[in-house]
Amino acid sequence: MLTASCHCGAVRLEIDRKPRSLTACNCSLCRRYGVEWAYYTKKGVRVHASAKALVAYAWGRRSIDFMHCRTCGCVVYYQRRQDLGDDTRVAVNARMMEPADVAGIPVRLLDGAKTWKYLD
Repeated sequence: MLTASCHCGAVRLEIDRKPRSLTACNCSLCRRYGVEWAYYTKKGVRVHASAKALVAYAWGRRSIDFMHCRTCGCVVYYQRRQDLGDDTRVAVNARMMEPADVAGIPVRLLDGAKTWKYLD
């Protein structure tokens, strides 16, 4: 099992397994956040945080909620909005994991700025 947490520790995640790969996206949001995403099913990730610890940010079509710690501001994960019917996947910000836990995992480059295709 892996763990991840925001800087202040108010939001902690327990994750069933190491990711098979990470995704670095160059869209305007991910580029600014400096994130690398690890994808899981919601069943594989448990969020431990008070109801007030997380705040969501959505932009564009407002189909994805980027979840931030209200205290330290770290982007911890994102999920599709439940009202869109696709709420099975969650993307965890691998930068919130211990570096040794994700060392050596391949990073795929996603062109989210233009083509939405992987560049590898």
